Amino acid sequence: MQVNKEIEVVLASRWSRFWAAFIDGLVMIVAYMPIVFIEQLEQIFYQSNNYLLDIVYFFTCYLLLNGYLLHKYGQTIGKNVFEISIVGIDNQRMGFREIVLKRWIPGHLMVLIPFLPIIDILFIFRKDRRCLHDL
Repeated sequence: MQVNKEIEVVLASRWSRFWAAFIDGLVMIVAYMPIVFIEQLEQIFYQSNNYLLDIVYFFTCYLLLNGYLLHKYGQTIGKNVFEISIVGIDNQRMGFREIVLKRWIPGHLMVLIPFLPIIDILFIFRKDRRCLHDL
């Protein structure tokens, strides 16, 4: 059965996108606190750091918290609160795989390049309100 993904697109305001991202950030900070606590104890007692475990835990938390909403509605928790969703350049709702491959992974790799995250955010002031990661 073919599902029509085409939806009427009304651009989200800059502020609703900001507050949605802020809520998503708070949710992930709260979800990440147990691993920070455990790592502090490991560092005190074993002098070890396991960055791979951090990445796996973060991605697992992200999927547990946002996976269903991303798959079903193209939203994270924050976007759901503000009733906005992720759409592609063609204004079609993106599937879960597309969101992870085209937005989540590039967005997290972007932080490795100096100043690119700031440039990304500043793109929101364009007329179409799309950040660099949206393109």
